[in-house]
Amino acid sequence: MNRLLLLLSILFFSVQLSMGQSFRSGIQAGMNGSQVTGDALAGFHKAGIFAGIFVNHPAGNIGELQMEINFTQKGSRKNAKPDEGIYDSYLMRLNYIAVPVFYKFNIKEPLSIDLGLEFAYLINAKEKDINGWIEPDPTVPYFKNIDFSIFAGLGVDLNENIRFVMRYSYSVLPIRERPPGNYYYGYWDAGQYNEVITATFQYKF
Repeated sequence: MNRLLLLLSILFFSVQLSMGQSFRSGIQAGMNGSQVTGDALAGFHKAGIFAGIFVNHPAGNIGELQMEINFTQKGSRKNAKPDEGIYDSYLMRLNYIAVPVFYKFNIKEPLSIDLGLEFAYLINAKEKDINGWIEPDPTVPYFKNIDFSIFAGLGVDLNENIRFVMRYSYSVLPIRERPPGNYYYGYWDAGQYNEVITATFQYKF
């Protein structure tokens, strides 16, 4: 993990140096609403933290290339609702270090569209049900270390330095293969996939 962070940091600052004086960098922070396709649950009920740094550079006449390094929390949740006769609960908590690379299309001031790819490395994963934290089962496929996603976003420049962005991302490859016979691990033969809606504020230096 330490090696990964070191490599990402070197990559990030190398991009800045290569861009010279024309790059702009910044920080961002926001929240995720996530679910996992294939876990037999539905709804973006799992809230999570989204925060990181970015650097961008003008590219072409209509936009900019941007790269980020983010901490992002994904997963899914089902809350018990005893008053509605629902007594079971479930929590999937997935923490990632993610590196999105995308093109920002400046369509019409102050609006812009982000289209790109995200490579994410799984830091840790936990699952919990009504009986407590679930220990990994060696007979059940575990979460993959890598999550590769595509995403699209809509941004609004609030002023020269602050931008508000809404993004939707979806895993291209399964984050975990489907094991048979377990309700929470899902019914889909294709496995499980992260699906995330992110709201974030970006501050550009």
